[in-house]
Amino acid sequence: MHEYALMENVLAAIMVELKSSGETPAGRPLTVTLKVGALEMHSEEATRQAFEVLTKGTALEGARLDLIILPVSLVCSKCGFQGPLPMGAADPHDALPLAECPQCGALTPVQGGRGVESIELKWD
Repeated sequence: MHEYALMENVLAAIMVELKSSGETPAGRPLTVTLKVGALEMHSEEATRQAFEVLTKGTALEGARLDLIILPVSLVCSKCGFQGPLPMGAADPHDALPLAECPQCGALTPVQGGRGVESIELKWD
């Protein structure tokens, strides 16, 4: 359900933008590129399915969704390690997620991975 709510908000923002710009994707192939933090999605498949379900019967029906998933990163204060973490290294349900440093094992707060960074529309 988390992905469904995320896509409802994204699609609402797209529809507002389309109305204000006067653009209409009807009959034209459209690609929606969404840059979103890894902690915002529990499942890429569920996000794609929500997009498909929510666009049915709208001006966005048939649009292609390109997902760019922005990883969480870690800066370890104990050993100085800095870098991205693999998917699943931090629990997206935690308000302040922690992860083990891959270098020294210290439990460290993660950075990034939250929110929608950008939504881009492109007509082919």
